Amino acid sequence: MKLGVLLLCAVLVFRPRGRPGYQPPGAVRGYSRSEYSVLGPYSGPWRPAPLNGWEASAAFPFRPYLAMESDFVGGYSPTHHYSLRSYLGGLRVSKQVGKAALYAHGLIGALTFNRGGLAATATSAAAVLGGGADFWFRRHIGARLVQLDYLRNNNPAAVLGFEHGPGIGGPGNTFRIATGLVFRLGHVRQVP
Repeated sequence: MKLGVLLLCAVLVFRPRGRPGYQPPGAVRGYSRSEYSVLGPYSGPWRPAPLNGWEASAAFPFRPYLAMESDFVGGYSPTHHYSLRSYLGGLRVSKQVGKAALYAHGLIGALTFNRGGLAATATSAAAVLGGGADFWFRRHIGARLVQLDYLRNNNPAAVLGFEHGPGIGGPGNTFRIATGLVFRLGHVRQVP
């Protein structure tokens, strides 16, 4: 609740002023795909766990070409009982080119990995570096053509196997790709 009130205040204070380079606040809802390496039972071997899921994000501009972004992703394995959720926020740089918008972002936050049950859940720090492209059909609706992110988890022991012993580490990173619908939540008049 406090985070929602803080974001609302930030939008009202730093809302776009109609200058070139500003874009209205926007939101995305879409599909996300990633693959995460998981340590098998009894310490071996590492195996990929494909994760299909959803993505929801919002960007709130505060300067030309700059916005604060929040990003929430949930991924679920179709063959195992694994799930991966990330809660991230950070800066986004974007540029409108005709009907397309290109962007890059750097986000930090938390990642939760669940191996199927409350006892097998761990949360740790995470960071994302990536970008993508949106195409606008109308003033308020478009499509996220592609979003490609490198997701780094800073605590591999928290999200991998849980059965491994001390000194055994593993991959704490992955790539994810996303696509979906994009909505603009306002209109900014262009200055002549």
